[in-house]
Amino acid sequence: MSREPLLIFIGHVSVDRVRNRWGEKVQPGGAALYAALAAKTIYDHVKLVSTVGSDFKYLSLIRSKLPGSLIKVVNKPTTRFTINYTETFKARYLEVELGAGAFIRVSDLPPPWVREGNFIHLAPMRPPKVEGFIDRIKAQSPKTWVSMHSSPDYIESPRYRKLLKRLAGKVNLFVVNDHEALTLTGAGSLLHAIQALKAERLAVTLGQIGAILVEKDRLQLIPALAGLVQTPKDTTGAGDVWCGALLAAYLKTGDWTRAVLAACTLSAIKCTGWGFQPLLNLKFKNLDDLTLHVLRLKEGRSQKTLQDFLGSLP
Repeated sequence: MSREPLLIFIGHVSVDRVRNRWGEKVQPGGAALYAALAAKTIYDHVKLVSTVGSDFKYLSLIRSKLPGSLIKVVNKPTTRFTINYTETFKARYLEVELGAGAFIRVSDLPPPWVREGNFIHLAPMRPPKVEGFIDRIKAQSPKTWVSMHSSPDYIESPRYRKLLKRLAGKVNLFVVNDHEALTLTGAGSLLHAIQALKAERLAVTLGQIGAILVEKDRLQLIPALAGLVQTPKDTTGAGDVWCGALLAAYLKTGDWTRAVLAACTLSAIKCTGWGFQPLLNLKFKNLDDLTLHVLRLKEGRSQKTLQDFLGSLP
């Protein structure tokens, strides 16, 4: 009997101090954690590879939600971010303390997890470290799926921009937002930026508009679900949630269009509350279940299954 593919996320787990128009919160975060928790709402076989400090207070929560994950504890402070948001939710990173995140190693990825059929996603880390993971994975198992996304922190340096553009051509899926695509390429328009990013498969997120998916020179605009979140509570990790949901939905359906729609939807749901709290108690048997959850949100009702919904119809 064949095993279900693993969906593995590698990257930072952090403690975030978030300030926005609604107040201030100190909460667990990190791109890899947001992505993994989002994926877990759709797909069962999700693992996380990361490093935290001995001061991290949320380890039992992660292990309960993502059993079998490899979270290394080191004698350094946990990675910390202080993020201020403007009234329009534009982020400013006031403090970045990498701490334990610097101790994520290529060797932390278990060799048995690197095999054809598994999906490995690299959340934002220093581009040379990301390249080390890609090279190690592809050397061991060339057909293992590898995807990645970056962050604005790593595109300020011309050296990193050059490296990230090269990495786009080494992975199976490269994800950026529209601002990152323009900055990476120096292009004057998003269309020219998309043409300049040479990737097997490219996803460009457009916030509330949706996303552009480019595959084999075919460009497809997939609109997001408009109006789900009129006023966000907290947008921290929304792009990471998008990536995790995208990969989980694709593993579930094999359909990129449905996967993008699911990613946009789950990312919007995440923004209805602080941190990843809106995701913690969600579990969808299929993407129809996710759609029904959105309808229930609009009606202010609790989660129920598609059968429950159909059974209530006259």
